[in-house]
Amino acid sequence: MKPLVIASNFFNEILQCEEWLSNMQQIADAGIVIVDTGSTDGTREFFESRANSYLKYVLDDIIVREGYGAARNHLRALSRQLFPKASWCLYIDADERIQEEDFHTLRFLKDYLIDDYDVIALPRLNRLSKDNDLTKYDFRINPDYQARMTRLNSPLQYVRKLHEQLFGHKAIYAELTNPKIHHFHRSTDQKKRDFIGRLCAKLHAEDEEHGASYPEHHKEAYYREMLKKEGLYG
Repeated sequence: MKPLVIASNFFNEILQCEEWLSNMQQIADAGIVIVDTGSTDGTREFFESRANSYLKYVLDDIIVREGYGAARNHLRALSRQLFPKASWCLYIDADERIQEEDFHTLRFLKDYLIDDYDVIALPRLNRLSKDNDLTKYDFRINPDYQARMTRLNSPLQYVRKLHEQLFGHKAIYAELTNPKIHHFHRSTDQKKRDFIGRLCAKLHAEDEEHGASYPEHHKEAYYREMLKKEGLYG
């Protein structure tokens, strides 16, 4: 057995917390790490009341300060520190789920995938809502692979403040038969989506080293103006 840590950054996700935690507890056989940016909607109280040797909760606004790449590296470091017997770390956001039909495949991959691969990329399905099965793209044509599952003994690092990229890794195992990440971002409330938009505009502007290596989002100018007028938290 090669134990798996589920790791995630949270911010004001109280409507997602109970369902997300229930889903992740069926997958994480090493433990769960939550790094909270500073929630004010009850998310903090939810996780603090449940924190134990299996569920670790940390307050740190590393995404706001340093961006998504640094936040991924931080989650990996915490996973190694808090769960030293763990072999893998998997990032799953608050608005994402792994369905039960993929649990067996996930366990098989983490326990038996050969060492030539130290990253597993999972196809992401962008759900339009929680009430229907339509997705923005057919994953068989456009898998939207997410390099989220990494061996904790690998020296790999994530770089870039936005649209983080991997460096220093061996091969990535990317197959359509891999477990799917079901992404329900389109059912998130508008206030949260506006916060993410402002945050992404901020991080892109601050990424002096890598910012020119990825294009501007089609709504980025809109969120830049919102950031100027309302600040990051609105």
